[in-house]
Amino acid sequence: MSSRLARNRSTRPAQRSSALGLVGPLIVATVSTVGCYSYRPLGTTAVPAKAEVRFEFTPAGADALRDAAGYTMRQLDGYVVQAFADSAVLVKPNSIVTVDGDVLPWRRGDLLVPWRTVAQSQQRTMDKRRSRGFAAVMGAVFTGVVYFALRSIAGGGGSTVQPGGGAPE
Repeated sequence: MSSRLARNRSTRPAQRSSALGLVGPLIVATVSTVGCYSYRPLGTTAVPAKAEVRFEFTPAGADALRDAAGYTMRQLDGYVVQAFADSAVLVKPNSIVTVDGDVLPWRRGDLLVPWRTVAQSQQRTMDKRRSRGFAAVMGAVFTGVVYFALRSIAGGGGSTVQPGGGAPE
């Protein structure tokens, strides 16, 4: 009986390290897909298709787009479908912000936005520095949780009675 107990104790570290070996890559894969994004000013009108953009409109531009949009917009967030050189960009909006400050989902089709209506244009990009910091913190948290969970599983469960010389008299 004592040899069986000794075998169980000797396999626990191997089980723990193999479980950590399986969970480790899963943690890395999960954390590496998460990113922190920010909007950066566009330096050009040559915007690639599928780029996520934010446009803030001039007052005259908001009035010019009112008929096509159905609202007087202050801001539009969406994806570029196609850019037409320096004249306009075709956008698939996600949401708009009206001049009254209401945030509304976009329920219409694509919108052609002339560049002359845009006061400020921005592109959503991944902020690598913030993403690395976030990934490091989340990796440490996940590793700590997994470590203590595996330690609890390996150390707990089962009887604490040690085999020995029988019942005390």
